[in-house]
Amino acid sequence: MKKVFATISLILSAVLCLALFAGCSGAADEYVVLEDNFGAEEYAIGFRKTDNAFALEVQRILDEMISDGAAVEISKKWFGKDIMLRDVDFPAAIEDIGDDSLQKILDKGYMILGLDENFPPMGFRDETGTIVGFDIDLATEVAARLGVRLEIQPIDWNAKEMELNNGNIDLIWNGMSITPSRVEEMNMSKPYIANRQIIIVNSASGIATKADLEGKKVAAQAGSSAIDAMKADAETFATFGDLVEFDNNNAAYLDLKAGRVDAFVVDEVVGRYMIGQD
Repeated sequence: MKKVFATISLILSAVLCLALFAGCSGAADEYVVLEDNFGAEEYAIGFRKTDNAFALEVQRILDEMISDGAAVEISKKWFGKDIMLRDVDFPAAIEDIGDDSLQKILDKGYMILGLDENFPPMGFRDETGTIVGFDIDLATEVAARLGVRLEIQPIDWNAKEMELNNGNIDLIWNGMSITPSRVEEMNMSKPYIANRQIIIVNSASGIATKADLEGKKVAAQAGSSAIDAMKADAETFATFGDLVEFDNNNAAYLDLKAGRVDAFVVDEVVGRYMIGQD
């Protein structure tokens, strides 16, 4: 009987050792940001080309918030430090032409902010389903100082200009990078924070530089400045095996984690937040 118990004990010990070994070898994948990137950018708020008065008043209030410290406190809440830009100019001049865009907002009593609701930490849904974020907090304070209510409208980011020009939203405030085409299509505020287009890969992928993206599947959000930035680096872009576009960044990151794409190009503030949440 002792031999039977001894044999059972040895078997159980072996099984336990194998389980522990399997657990150790099945460690979670790690996702890293490459040193290489697709360039520096800056975020701004977008308005209709005809809405000069409204754009100028929102900018005046945001400048006031940076000066009096309200914007700094919001920045510290989301990033742990003051990242607000100062002493910057409009990407293109916005003249005070005496239009009625500001008065229309004041008369209706609210302003509608359009955003991609999958863009943390700028604007996203928390565990209760409420849209929160750095840009949401800034916009909420701007609306309060303007004396109107903030309404939040999720939109298809690839159709943001159409949503704005059709009057479905009053402004786009959602980590929107300044690009030449956007400056042409809308009034843009002064830049308020800096950004880069980073490259995220699995640490075991063997991808260490942009040159290693040759022949690889690279993911990005459709209609994003990440795609503009990659295309601007024509030499590197020409080597990609495929550019895979997604409706939102969450879907792109999930495909990277599933191994269906090899790299993910995204705004730095968003990408580092996603990695930090893993």
